[in-house]
Formats: sequence, C-alpha cells, structure tokens
Amino acid sequence: MLPHFPFADRFNDKMGTQPLREGEGRVEADAAYAAEIGLKRNLLAEHPDYYFRALPGTETAQWEALDLLLHDLHRLDADRFFLEKKDDRWRWQNGVLREKTDFVFGKTETLPLAPLDWLGRQVQEDLLLLAGSPPALVAGQLCFANDWSLDEKLGLPFAEIHAPVGDSVAPMLRAGAAFVERLPPNRAVWRLNWSFKHSPELDQTTRHAPRLKAELADLAPSLTPATIGQRLFVRVERQTLTRLPGSGAVLFTVRTHQSRLDAEANAPDRATRMLTVLRSTPPGLLDYKSITPFREPLLRFLEQKAHPEFS
Repeated sequence: MLPHFPFADRFNDKMGTQPLREGEGRVEADAAYAAEIGLKRNLLAEHPDYYFRALPGTETAQWEALDLLLHDLHRLDADRFFLEKKDDRWRWQNGVLREKTDFVFGKTETLPLAPLDWLGRQVQEDLLLLAGSPPALVAGQLCFANDWSLDEKLGLPFAEIHAPVGDSVAPMLRAGAAFVERLPPNRAVWRLNWSFKHSPELDQTTRHAPRLKAELADLAPSLTPATIGQRLFVRVERQTLTRLPGSGAVLFTVRTHQSRLDAEANAPDRATRMLTVLRSTPPGLLDYKSITPFREPLLRFLEQKAHPEFS
C-alpha cells in the first residue's frame, strides 16, 4: 500500500501544506531506491538535456540544495549514506550504490556533473529550483514527471508551468504561486498530490504523451467496475518546498509513489475516502487530471469497495 494517502473526507481546493516536523526529511530512501536511481541514470544517459536543465546563475542555489539533501540522507540512514566534511573538502559515500565522491564544496569543476544533476542521481526525488518574483522555474532534474517536462517549462513563472488550465484550476495555481513567493527562509513544508493513471511507468514526461494518450483512448471504453481495479494505478506525489537562505531560491522536491487501484481500495476506509474526494472534485480538475474518460466505472468500483456488504 501507499506510504502516503492524500484522500480525506472531501476534495481540498487549497495547497494543503504542512510544516516538516523534526526528523522528517525532504527525501526518502526505501526498498525501491536502487531500482529508481538506476532508472533515473539510464534516462539521463539517453537524454541528458531533456531530463536536466539549468539556467545560468543558478549554481549557488544548486550547491545549497546539495548541502541540504546530502545532510537529509545522512540523517535518514547514516549506515548507508555517510557525509564527511573537513572545511570545504567533502566526501560522500553511498553505501547502497557502493560509490564514493570527493569534492570541494562550491567548486563545480570538482564534481563530474552540475551540482543539481549529480545530486539528483543520489535521491529518488525529482528536484526543481524556483527563483525570482514571481517565482519561475530556473533549474531542475525531472525524470518522473506527470505529463510535463523541463524543455517546455524552463523559465516560466510557477503559475504558468501547468498551463493551460480551466477556470476551476486556475485559482489553485495562483494561490500556489503566491504561497511559494511568501515562503520564508529556512522554512520547509510538504504536501501530497494525487492522480489515477492507466500506466505504472514513473516517467510520464511529455515525450511519452502521444503514446500514453492513445493507450488511454483505447483502454477507457473497456474499463468496467469489474476490471478497473486491476488496470488503474493510484499515483501520489510527496512534494516538499524549502526556501534556501543564501540564494533565496525555493527547492521543490517530488517523490512519486504508485500502487494498483485494487490494492488501495481493498480497505473500505480508503475506498470511501477516494470516493468522497472524487465525487467532490470539480469537473474541470478531473479533466485536467485526465480522469474524466473513466470517471463513472471508477466511482462504481469504489462504491462497491466502500460498501462490500451491498455488492
């Protein structure tokens, strides 16, 4: 089952952020760590300029992100992730991947890659940097995006990254942009985002969009309450936002989790919560999330799982 479950008693039209508590990190390292890092590295080897982009002048923010997340990983699991520092000379040891990297902090030429690109190959999360007023996307390593990509969004303000959107979605994005702009230094928050997908692929960036849309168009007419539980996946993003004190940029991390729908709906409480959220979600947002083509069989399936005594 999913480690994070974002469905409550109804649809929430706010960002739904919560402060990161003591001991909670911006990154996670679970049983899928080696496989997901391997997938990331393969994607970056095949299309390096598609999955990593950075505008000039972002080096300070990249180093701040590296500092923050290496410390997070070390605190999370010091037996597998070890950070040794002697002045500005750092040694990073990744026990899972059996790698050791020595570098001089702040000297990009001492790393084999740009700091954010190297860092992204150590964590399961996608990493994005937002800067300026209004906040715009200035750098990122984005391998597991849900229907967007860096090549079409780099340099755009936060509110335009997911454009075009309908009238029911636009206020949420404007509120999100305002929240990011007001985020104070050193404050870290997290939130969850959800969707339902027909494919379990982590990489659903826009270069795959034509194929994925065609697959969904072919599949949707055949989905019924009896089959949809095995054909759909619940996709949840755990997102964190942190204002970096030196550069003023905001580090945005995204960890993607997926689980088959029937595994999540087997508990009546979870099925009920998914059902009530979907019933109260504005139609425009269901369109935006590409749920409308299978909304009706999905609702009927969840009704049966929420009330098994009547099915």
